[in-house]
Amino acid sequence: MTALALSTPGLFAALDRRQPLLARAGWASLALLLLCLAAMTVDARLINGVSVWTKPAKFAASFVVWFWTLAWAWGVLEPAAQRGATARLVLWGTLAAAWFEMGWITLRGALGQPSHFATDPLGDVMYQLMGAGAVTLVALAATLGVLVLRRGDATRQARGWIFAIGWGLVLTGILGGLTGATISGAGTSHIGGMPSDAANLPPFYWSRNGGDLRIAHFLGVHAMQALPALALLLPGASTRLLALGAAGWTAMTLAVFAAGLLGVPLP
Repeated sequence: MTALALSTPGLFAALDRRQPLLARAGWASLALLLLCLAAMTVDARLINGVSVWTKPAKFAASFVVWFWTLAWAWGVLEPAAQRGATARLVLWGTLAAAWFEMGWITLRGALGQPSHFATDPLGDVMYQLMGAGAVTLVALAATLGVLVLRRGDATRQARGWIFAIGWGLVLTGILGGLTGATISGAGTSHIGGMPSDAANLPPFYWSRNGGDLRIAHFLGVHAMQALPALALLLPGASTRLLALGAAGWTAMTLAVFAAGLLGVPLP
């Protein structure tokens, strides 16, 4: 199947058939997102000028999309590849790293403490471990992408669709890893300007008075959706055209990344 010509219930059922653990992890993340949004309405505490539940909500939303994208990609693999050791590593490594990250971020939000760039001893140690978890997540996404490119089921999938799914995941690993590692190494996502999120626009709260490396990180990790979306918009597109799309997304991400490093704010 090269297109999402499904009703909404049919799409969710397809996700569950493709990889039930990832599909249900997405539902669990959605439930957590709704709980965080509800908590915002009754909890007035702030971190960095915004609700203590903002970061858990953003990460929960991100993991909904992450899990469901990987579940869909799973169905592109040959049946034997789905049962192989590499696929099992991707599956269990992703679930472990994602729920470790999500659990700690949510706990810190509930305690009214920052999960990222924390200054208390435990928070600092856990932030380092979260960095390892983030590297694990993008590396496993890229691993799944390589597996799709090598062992995509060409008897049931168009070549362009396999290319788009595989390279989208690989680019997520590369671009998400590069931008995420830079943020971690810099000790901040803000370059110039004030680091408070209070004056920035929801839901992402990207900086409007200085550079913000989170924008490039967002683009990088969503390459896994961008390239398949291009394949859906251009049915029957050649791999050469899709490769141009991948190059364009990469160039845009790197340009936004460079602007952030230079302290250039959003327009």
